[in-house]
Amino acid sequence: MSVATIILLVAWCGVCSVWIGLIIAQARARRDGLFLEVAEQTHMDALQPEAAPSLCVVIAARNESDGLAACLRNVLAQDYPAMSVLVVDDRSEDDTLAIAQQFAQSDSRVRAEHIDTLPRGWMGKSHALWHGTRSARADWLLFMDVDCTLRPRAISRAVEEARHRNVQVLTLWPRQAAGGFWEHATIPLCGGIIALWFGSQRINDPGSTLAFANGQFLLFERQAYEQVRGHEAVRRAIIEDIPLAEHAKRSGLSCWVASGRDLVSVRMYENYRGIRDGWARIFVGSLRSVVNIAASIAWLIVGSLLPYIAGIVLAVRVCSARAGGEDIRIDLVLMAALCMIHLAAMMLASYRFWGMGGCRRIDLLWYPLSVCVVVRILARSWWWLMISRSIPWRDTHYAIDRRGRIVE
Repeated sequence: MSVATIILLVAWCGVCSVWIGLIIAQARARRDGLFLEVAEQTHMDALQPEAAPSLCVVIAARNESDGLAACLRNVLAQDYPAMSVLVVDDRSEDDTLAIAQQFAQSDSRVRAEHIDTLPRGWMGKSHALWHGTRSARADWLLFMDVDCTLRPRAISRAVEEARHRNVQVLTLWPRQAAGGFWEHATIPLCGGIIALWFGSQRINDPGSTLAFANGQFLLFERQAYEQVRGHEAVRRAIIEDIPLAEHAKRSGLSCWVASGRDLVSVRMYENYRGIRDGWARIFVGSLRSVVNIAASIAWLIVGSLLPYIAGIVLAVRVCSARAGGEDIRIDLVLMAALCMIHLAAMMLASYRFWGMGGCRRIDLLWYPLSVCVVVRILARSWWWLMISRSIPWRDTHYAIDRRGRIVE
């Protein structure tokens, strides 16, 4: 075998080892109890309503008239004994504010506030959430998105877990809600890219600088939130959750990340265009580097498409050799073996990851298509960050720097 062939085989072994490492990490996550489940009874049940820590659910809503009513009904059905709900209408042009006010009139736990201007240098959602917390009076703040659906007892379980682990910030990875073809085909893999960067066990290590949060379900102790200036500290970030977690951890707060697939489900986008633009924005805001985005694209091509492409090439070469009466070379045999190992490890890791997120595993049948679509989404993120230096979101174009921050 040539030196080039040996180098190729060694590099391929390295790719396979990454997939095997991911399988091991998945097993460790289960062993370490990182999957929150809804217990039939929680310690919160033993508390008298007046003894439970107060909690305010803060929801920033912009043009959410289609989903806000269902979201509020779902939240108000929770059993948490000391809960209030604050809806911050962020410059909506539809009936969002009217719906929130209707709920406020019929349920004393609900309040509605309206914002009519966005200060310069702020991302809209961060400003709305920060504005809402100025009037919220509670021991804990739960930041939630309108597209979240909570299972019964979800809030009680999350507060209990935060108090049990003595942490000041708790966030959950949600389950993907039912949706159409493109949602099932692409969103799990998009989430997989985020997990590659932020899914390490070090995420819950107080000694590690690695931090993560999911703004769709983010529980924050009020006093700690004020201590680190909350969303004001990340007002220029395209997405607020991961930068806020990083800031909180650097400031000495204790944080915990877990899977909430049995507690929270989310349907983020309902069509291909929404998925494309929404996840491109998320990648800009979470990866915040053209190098990181390019590395993600390279990993998808080498780590996910390689066994399919190599399998076809090897099959053609073996058939050609046999047709010509030639012996099968040892390098082709080794490559074929690595190709099968690669494909098996990749499918096992993906099968388990899809299950961890409550995603349909049958959608792994068109995995190569999913990879191609996500590569395109990442390329869009790279273009926004490297070339256009601008990102469109909700009828607004934000000028950004190469770290994905709004340019003031």
